[in-house]
Amino acid sequence: MNYNKYILMIHIIKDLLNPYNWIKLARNPSKFKKVFNDRINYYPGLKYGYTRSKIIKKFYINFNMFFAKKNKQFDDIFFKPVDKTNKVNIGFNMNNGFQLNEQHYNSLKENGVLVLKNALPEQEREEICKKFNKIKNDIANNSVKDYQLPGKDTDTYNKSPDTLSQSYSLGNINPDSTLAQISNQITKSVYGQSMIPSSYYMYTKSINLPEKPHDGDNVWHSDRYLPNLKLIYYPFGVKIDSAPFRYSLGSHKINRDYLNFFVDTDSGAIKLPESKVIDSDYGKKFLKNPQELVCEPNTLAAALVSGFHGRTPFKEKGDRSALFLCYPNFNLFSLISFWRYNS
Repeated sequence: MNYNKYILMIHIIKDLLNPYNWIKLARNPSKFKKVFNDRINYYPGLKYGYTRSKIIKKFYINFNMFFAKKNKQFDDIFFKPVDKTNKVNIGFNMNNGFQLNEQHYNSLKENGVLVLKNALPEQEREEICKKFNKIKNDIANNSVKDYQLPGKDTDTYNKSPDTLSQSYSLGNINPDSTLAQISNQITKSVYGQSMIPSSYYMYTKSINLPEKPHDGDNVWHSDRYLPNLKLIYYPFGVKIDSAPFRYSLGSHKINRDYLNFFVDTDSGAIKLPESKVIDSDYGKKFLKNPQELVCEPNTLAAALVSGFHGRTPFKEKGDRSALFLCYPNFNLFSLISFWRYNS
C-alpha cells in the first residue's frame, strides 16, 4: 500500500516540477486547481502509473480492491460468483411508472447488463431524436466545428478509423427527466447512492468495410478492472449489421482469473482476431455467454463495463446513434470513503 502511494507521489512531483504547469497555474488558477484535483482524485483506470511492471500493477490492483470490497453493493454485485442455477433474463419492457424492480436488479447482478425496452416517454425520446438529427444534418453540411467534445472521462477519443464518429457533450442531464429518474435508481443499486451522470451524444457512421479491429471500441474489452457502470440509450434502435453493443454475460464478476488478466495484459482489450477470440484461453474464461444487443427504438442498456463488452464491427454501410451516461463523480475518494455507502 505504501509503495502504491510512493508511485503516485512520483507522478505528482513530476507535475509540480514541470514549468509549463506553473505557467498554466498563473494564467488560470481555478482551472488548474480543478485539473490537478481531477488528476489526483481520478477513478483508477488501466494505466497503473504508466508502468508495465507486473509487481507494481499488483500493488495498484490490490490497493484499490481492498476498498472496493468494503462497499456492500460492490461486494454483492461484483464479487459474489454468478449463480449458475438461476438464469435471469436481460430484457424487460419498462413499466408505466418507470420504476425498476427486483428482476431488473437481479439482471445487473447476475448478467452484468440490463436492457429496458420502451425506456422513456415518447416526448422525451423525440427530443433526443431531434438532437441526433441535428448532428446528422451538421455533418452533412460540414458544420460540426462548434461541437463540444466530452472530457477524458469518456472513451470517445478511442474510435475506429473506419468510422466517422461525432460526439456532443450534454454535461448534466435534466434532473427532472425520466432518464435521470432511471439513472438515479440504477446508480443507487450499483454504487450505493444516486450519482449525477455526465452525458454525451455519440453518432457513428461506417465509412470503410471491412472494419479493422480497434482497441476500446469494436473489440472485446473492459473499461476498468474496478466496478464501473455506463448507461446507453438508443433512440432509433440498432440493427444486426449496424454495430450493436455486445456483452459477455457474467464477465463483470471479479475473481482471480479476472484480475490476473489485467496484470498480464497491457490494456483491457483481448487482442486477437475476431474468428479466434471466443476459442482462445481468454475467451473460454471471460466470453462464455456473449450476447449482441440488437434493439428496437427507445431502448436503454445499463452495462457494468468492468465486464467484457464492445460494439461489433459494422457489417454493412450504415450508422447508429447512442446517448451515453457515465459517472465520473464516482472517483478515488468515493471508492476509499466506503463508509459513506455502508452507513
